[in-house]
Amino acid sequence: MSIKYIFISIAVLLLASGSIYSQMDTIHLEEILVTARASKDIIQSNISGKSIELQGVHDVGEIFLNQSGFGVIKRGNYAMEPVLRGYKYEQLNVQINGGVRSSNACPNRMDPAISQISPEDIEKLEIIKGPYSVRFGPSFGGILNIITKRPEKSDVLKISGSVDGGFESNGSNYFGNINLALVNKSYDLLIGAGYKDYGNYISGDGDEIASSFTRTAYSVKLGFNPGHHQRIQINWQQGFARDILHAGLPMDADRDDASIFSVDYQNLYLNDKLFSIKAKVYGSFVDHEMSNNNRPNYAAVQAVTPVNAMVYGGRTELGIKASENNFIYLGMDYEHIAKDGIRIRDVYYNACSGASFDPPMHFEDLVWQDSEKDNLGLFFENKYQVSSDITWLSGIRLDYTTYSINNPAPDFEDLYNNDLTTDPGISFSVHSSLTWQLNEGTSIQWALGRGVRTPELLERYINHFSVGMDAYEYVGNPYLNPEINYQTDLKIEKRWNSAIIYGDVFYSYLNNYITARVDTSLDRKFLPCMNPKNAKRFMNVKKAFMYGFEAGLEVQFLNKFSFNLGAGYTYAQNISWDEPLSEIPPFAVNTSLNYKAEKLEAALSARIVAKQARVSESFSETETPGFTLTDFKIHYTPVEMLKLYFSITNVFDVNYVEHLSRAYKNMDVQSLYYEAGRSFNIGMKLNF
Repeated sequence: MSIKYIFISIAVLLLASGSIYSQMDTIHLEEILVTARASKDIIQSNISGKSIELQGVHDVGEIFLNQSGFGVIKRGNYAMEPVLRGYKYEQLNVQINGGVRSSNACPNRMDPAISQISPEDIEKLEIIKGPYSVRFGPSFGGILNIITKRPEKSDVLKISGSVDGGFESNGSNYFGNINLALVNKSYDLLIGAGYKDYGNYISGDGDEIASSFTRTAYSVKLGFNPGHHQRIQINWQQGFARDILHAGLPMDADRDDASIFSVDYQNLYLNDKLFSIKAKVYGSFVDHEMSNNNRPNYAAVQAVTPVNAMVYGGRTELGIKASENNFIYLGMDYEHIAKDGIRIRDVYYNACSGASFDPPMHFEDLVWQDSEKDNLGLFFENKYQVSSDITWLSGIRLDYTTYSINNPAPDFEDLYNNDLTTDPGISFSVHSSLTWQLNEGTSIQWALGRGVRTPELLERYINHFSVGMDAYEYVGNPYLNPEINYQTDLKIEKRWNSAIIYGDVFYSYLNNYITARVDTSLDRKFLPCMNPKNAKRFMNVKKAFMYGFEAGLEVQFLNKFSFNLGAGYTYAQNISWDEPLSEIPPFAVNTSLNYKAEKLEAALSARIVAKQARVSESFSETETPGFTLTDFKIHYTPVEMLKLYFSITNVFDVNYVEHLSRAYKNMDVQSLYYEAGRSFNIGMKLNF
């Protein structure tokens, strides 16, 4: 019996246990990583929906630009991806509502999982920095859990909603959202929809940057409370993006459609020992199409690439009270990822030979080669209150992973001697952390963890596609070993009545780090007359390390004012190749002066980013200069149901480049990817 059927059978048994008696009357399914005192248990931080609303971002990835320790990879003005300390892509466990997973269909990541949520839908973001949790899937560099909005609980029928919209001058951008909630004691329904129409923006030097897109999305969240103690919740959402310009990639996205559903069941406090039972099943499907219709090489070759990605799975968990001071979480999760698609090329002109073709020559290139990945995980986590001042959290996880490639390209099979089968792999992760509450205002957390990441499908099976920040074609390696991260964090926090100060230092030792290197035995497959002549092959790097820190403070003064300051830095080195690791965020400082009164909120913020001179030569990574960016934002509530927004972003019209942004590719002008200049933004929100 396959692992997917084993998991489904167990999930059905747990769902059927809904008749067990309980005495819990407030159940929040999505708050999975934290409890009321969660920040005292693990190296963690939260971002509230209210702070996201004040930022006024249009993309979820953009939220992380103002968070210490983070950077953001940009390939356009849409679908930005966070980088935590230096961990990126599948090194971060990105999930929605406590366990729902999705995956990119585009090999160039025009459609990462985090782009499939609208920032307007977010209730809270939960972040665990490091491999310090085993309950929610494999964790290598950290967990990002996106919790979407939910209606407030009510014992009587209550109908509420909101309508909002706005305009941004730089790009002539329009957006709007509508939400409707119906709640009573037995059920609740939340429906939301939004639309964005963004144009090309102007950089600080006055250049027009290809960055336009449109996106329409809606979501439905339906919850049932069949008993005083149980909760069933059904989530469904879809997003439809069109005409997305990606100046940092060789093609643009004509279409990006994503559908996600999930069904949750939860029963709390069944008896004195078994205090919770949870089950979740979910699925996601991404239908993506990209082309070079707007690129200079369109006259020579017309290319369109329809691809898709499907993910389904779920998790089950039991909460066991071993004693008054000891709580155990025991469960399993399963994830299936399948990707497929082709690149269709009609060649009118051969840039190498100079020959022209009428009719054009037709080619179809296999992108994902119909590849699949399955992962079944078992986990055990224990939270033990050693004393009133000391909490010990520990956990262990086992993962069983299999791969398959169902339609391999002939040259890819030949490269590996017609043997693309790989044995199933078993990996284990473990973590342990101590939290010591020295006194009412001072705490110390020390965490140790071993996180494992198995290779993604691109790293195993991509076949001569340009998926990196350089001009090389990349080739997968079916025989890659999993990455291993041995990490430790030490965090100290001090609180007073009107101030907080904290510092977190970390060190990671990395084995079998997955990257790519030029392979002189692999010739370039497409346009072989052009440079570079060879391709890159994914491989393991035996030894690498990262270390760094985040630190910050928050001070409240004069009753209505507050000042925030945060900084983060990562130093990362590829020991085996004696060079820096690629795509590491530079040292950055985030600061803001805030004012909050009953009807008025305002913030003057600055982001100070240093030059990044530690770059990877093997990835053709370039140095980027530092910059200082200033924003001003204000919210005014003239009456209870109406809120008005005004902001000026990039107040001083700075022309700057984010280090992790991709340079222009296949464009009329080759350049670094410059960010938006000054923009005046207005908006309003009506609550009813």
